[in-house]
Amino acid sequence: MKSVAQLRALLFEMEKSLGLAELSQNEKDVLYAINQLAKSDANLVKSDQIRSHPLVSEIPSASFHRALKSLLKRGLVSHAPETKARSYIVNAELQV
Repeated sequence: MKSVAQLRALLFEMEKSLGLAELSQNEKDVLYAINQLAKSDANLVKSDQIRSHPLVSEIPSASFHRALKSLLKRGLVSHAPETKARSYIVNAELQV
């Protein structure tokens, strides 16, 4: 359990340094899921892929959409250009 506590403290510090500490847990989980999924296909992620990610799958639908809308408003995520609705990309500075 001590190791888990140390990992959580490290994650918190990393979130603070990236400016993510003020996000809700749902917003962070959606953002983390998008980042994990954005490894291929020009970093494009579809909404149904995000919804089925293990970090997000238990979030109620309304909360998921609120979190995604908030991430869009904050500029952390954008609608993918030249695609149909429900496709997203992560802001370039947050891609690792």
